[in-house]
Amino acid sequence: MHRVMKFAVRLLGCCLCFSAVALAQQSADQTLTGDVAVDPAAAIRREHLVVGVLGGTGMGLFDRTNVRYARAGFLVGGVMTGEMGPGWLHGTFEEDLVVMPVDYIVWNGYRAVYGFSVSPVNLKWNFTRPRRTIPYLIATGSMQHSVIKVPPPNTSLVNFTEGIGIGFNHFLRPGRSVSFEFRANHFSNASLGDHNSGINSSLQFSLGYNWWKCQPRSPNHASTD
Repeated sequence: MHRVMKFAVRLLGCCLCFSAVALAQQSADQTLTGDVAVDPAAAIRREHLVVGVLGGTGMGLFDRTNVRYARAGFLVGGVMTGEMGPGWLHGTFEEDLVVMPVDYIVWNGYRAVYGFSVSPVNLKWNFTRPRRTIPYLIATGSMQHSVIKVPPPNTSLVNFTEGIGIGFNHFLRPGRSVSFEFRANHFSNASLGDHNSGINSSLQFSLGYNWWKCQPRSPNHASTD
C-alpha cells in the first residue's frame, strides 16, 4: 500500500504540472487571439464523432499487488447530446467503443499473459464549463480473451472488467485533444471457469490522442477542422 501511495503522489504531481502548462497555454492563446473568441473545445460541446489511439498501464491492489497491466488500442465513439444540465453539472453525454489488440496481464512470479479486449460500454459525462481542459466521469464494461486461463489455475480464457473513473480531454487545437484517464476496476470470469478468483481491485491509467469530427447533418455542415 505504501508503494501505491507513493505512486498516487507522483501522479498528482504530474497532473498539477500538466494543469500549470495548460493554464499557461490558455493564457497565451487569449493573448494571441485578443478579442477574437476561439473555442478549442467546441467539438466536445455538441454532437461529434471521435477516433483515438491510447495506451495504458495499471496495477492490482490488496491481495493482487503482483499484477501489472500493459495495454494499447483505439477508440471510436461520439458525443451524443448537446450541452445540458445546471451549474457545474453542465455538460454532454458521450459513448465510445474501445478495442485493445494488446492487453497484457503481467503476473510477477508467473508470466506475462497476452490478451485481446473489447469494451462496448464507455459511458462518459463531459463537464464542459472549462474552455480547453474538459474533465469527465466514466463507467466502463469490457470483455477480455487471453491465450491462457487467468488468474491461474483452472479459471477461464474469458474475463470481464467493470470500472468507474475520472479523466480529462485537453484540446491542443480545435478537433485535436490529448486525454488522460484514471479508473478503478474489478476483473472476474463471472463463474465461467471452475474457479473465479478474479482481481477484485485494480487501478489503471491511460493516455490517448483523439481526432474529433462533426456528425454529418447536411451537405453544407462543416467539420471543426
